[in-house]
Amino acid sequence: MFPLINLHNHSTHSDGTLEPGALAREAARAGIKYFSLTDHDTVGGWAEIEPALKDAGINYCRGVELTTNFHDNLHILGYGVDILNPEFLSGMAGYRQKRLERLKKIVGLLRAQGLDVNFEELPADAGRTVGRPHIAELLKKKGIVKSRKQGFQQYIASGRPAYVPPSGPEVEDAIRAVKKAGGLAVLAHPGVVKDVLDLPRWKDAGLDGIEAFYPAHTNVFTRELVTLAARYGLLVTAGVDFHGPGTDRDKMFGFEYSEEMFKGIKKAFV
Repeated sequence: MFPLINLHNHSTHSDGTLEPGALAREAARAGIKYFSLTDHDTVGGWAEIEPALKDAGINYCRGVELTTNFHDNLHILGYGVDILNPEFLSGMAGYRQKRLERLKKIVGLLRAQGLDVNFEELPADAGRTVGRPHIAELLKKKGIVKSRKQGFQQYIASGRPAYVPPSGPEVEDAIRAVKKAGGLAVLAHPGVVKDVLDLPRWKDAGLDGIEAFYPAHTNVFTRELVTLAARYGLLVTAGVDFHGPGTDRDKMFGFEYSEEMFKGIKKAFV
């Protein structure tokens, strides 16, 4: 039996629904042996999850997921980053502040639609990342929609009445931020953004790898990505984008780990 790898997970420090310690226990129950917490624009959950991962005997690399302004789903995963790097932490604080400004605009548009929502109802705790999923969850809690998915589709997705474009860094700047913090920069869920892929350009900016193994990818597309990675000298990673109970990404599992396939990312592990 192969060990399992899952390097893409979220906690309550961004848009997940499990606290970091509970997330580590969920990974252990699922038999994950290679793991990373990759909250959006924050590494705040690592103080809690790291001891829990050690207790569970899970191999891990310190991670983060940076949201760019290029596309709603164009994200850069950072692995092996220095979570105490002052410049990196300052940069992410700036990203989070811009997120809040975006959310205020979204709430304003929702209120203009006659919806009873207020920015103060969002969980904007210091150091934690708040995003559109939190607005979708608020709409669900207030009975305006039946699910987060409906909240996006009806109000806050691209083309809908309360949509506001993303406010993060440029793709190249996100890659450089990860690199300057000592990490490996990996393109998250490339299948979701395959229509705008520009691997040569991002490779020139310092991109190290691609998340070839992802639940939404077909086996055929995964093989294509592995081939592309070899062509451009990029490493390969795997993640399930777990967000926890109450979301549409609530299944904790992993992909079969092999040294040959994932040897490139091993250098980022603690």
